[in-house]
Amino acid sequence: MRVFGFRFLILGVVFGAALVGCVLSVTGSFSPVRGPLAAAQPVPSYPARMTGALSGQITVSLPSDGSCTGAWSLRGPQQQSFDLSVAWDLIYGAGYHTAHVLGVREFVRTSLSCTGGGAIRMELSNETNKPGNTRGVAEDDHGNVFKISVYN
Repeated sequence: MRVFGFRFLILGVVFGAALVGCVLSVTGSFSPVRGPLAAAQPVPSYPARMTGALSGQITVSLPSDGSCTGAWSLRGPQQQSFDLSVAWDLIYGAGYHTAHVLGVREFVRTSLSCTGGGAIRMELSNETNKPGNTRGVAEDDHGNVFKISVYN
């Protein structure tokens, strides 16, 4: 009887770890809407991966910069020295940043460092704090502006 209980416990731990692994990693994409990468036909979409629950890592690979990685966090103030409000309005429509991003609790502003020496500045927002509603924008050092889709 004790052996059965122990096996059940181990199975529960393994299943729980697998479930947590699925929840703590989501995929997404960076789709260029302006700049040199947006000129390609068809317009490419670059796969991205975001790990963590309240903080973690974001990774995307771009042809001009290689692999780009950076930390993100919902904890604490978003103290980066850039503002992508113009990109939000370009991608989602005039006034979108003011109406749907400013003051949102679920907001991330971060930078990614790339192996090719460049950088990406990005912002993510989830106005309703519901899965499937995470949106974002980014810009790189080469004049590209990206719409970020998060498949959560």
